[in-house]
Amino acid sequence: MPASTPPQFLEPQWFFPLFCCFWVFLCAVLSLAGGWLSLSRDFRAFDETEGQRFRFRSGSLGLWPFPVTGYGNCLFLVVNDSGFRLSILFLFRPLSPPLFIPWSAVRSVQVGRFLFVRYTLVRLKRGWPAIALRGDAGDYLAATFERVSTAA
Repeated sequence: MPASTPPQFLEPQWFFPLFCCFWVFLCAVLSLAGGWLSLSRDFRAFDETEGQRFRFRSGSLGLWPFPVTGYGNCLFLVVNDSGFRLSILFLFRPLSPPLFIPWSAVRSVQVGRFLFVRYTLVRLKRGWPAIALRGDAGDYLAATFERVSTAA
């Protein structure tokens, strides 16, 4: 009885191209489900932003308290008096371009704690998905929002 040959797409030379296609598809689905793509329609950042930088931070995006997308140690945040820029590590960037969200689009910023984790919840106007940031990056964002909103 002759041995059956496996399908051609299971051969080793197809692993990397198929893995790349799957990775891009998965990142695109997360961008759509979490709301990053919908935010990018109104808040896409084309230029670099000056301000306080935070690298490799964690957060989530989506409807609170059950966000669709959690980003662990792959977010980059820049905060200044005009707003904040949010971007993601290039490996996870398909359909998730950098965002710049002005303070005028922010409805509220709340600092909270869930078990042992501090988080800052940014609620935007017009029903956009909420953004939650953990740790010192969220604390700095909340302090800047409070300072800018009271000065206005």
